[in-house]
Amino acid sequence: MKTKNIRSKETESWALPGDPISPGEFKAGIEKSEKGPFYTVEESKKILEEWRKKKYSR
Repeated sequence: MKTKNIRSKETESWALPGDPISPGEFKAGIEKSEKGPFYTVEESKKILEEWRKKKYSR
């Protein structure tokens, strides 16, 4: 089974083995991700339902 690997340029080479980042960069990245955006429960349920329909409609 193949999966799609969706990447944005912003996160593509953020922290790779052999390419160290400073603790400050790491902390800044974590803080940025903690700010969101996040899905609401309703949005998550809708996304899951759409995924299920797509997966089982084959």
